[in-house]
Amino acid sequence: MIITAFSIALAPAGFLILQYGGDEVMGRGFIILSMLCLLFGVGSLYDRKPCIVLTERGITEKTTLREEIEWDAILCVDDLFFRGRNFVRLLTAVDYKPELLRPGWFDRFDRMYGKNGLKAVYISTSYIEVDSFRLARFIGRMRAANSDERKKLLTVPSREW
Repeated sequence: MIITAFSIALAPAGFLILQYGGDEVMGRGFIILSMLCLLFGVGSLYDRKPCIVLTERGITEKTTLREEIEWDAILCVDDLFFRGRNFVRLLTAVDYKPELLRPGWFDRFDRMYGKNGLKAVYISTSYIEVDSFRLARFIGRMRAANSDERKKLLTVPSREW
């Protein structure tokens, strides 16, 4: 949505630079960038692939992790706002699935958790239409529930999570 709005602002700027600025290369560059942003923005608006998949076994985040994290392996869950983005932080044991990818800018936190025998997995919720606080609360419920309660939580739509 932001990229689409950005492209709408770039096109008039490019035309104004072409007419009044005298810099033809920069004006055409703005217009081309505007068209590319518009194509990407419209494409991402119509892309309805699931980003987060919740099952009775675990949670899978499709954009960066692509591996399922079992509910029983999650020791703690909370929401985090870091560098202008919302995340859900899942703490697991340090030896749990060592191949899980983590964003590089969390190195400081990873060292701190590693000293305590924990590994943090971060799920970004900034670009999907999910509230990080509500998702963290739902993950906490799923983590505390048994398998029958998990099935019920997944099948019954709930307004409160």
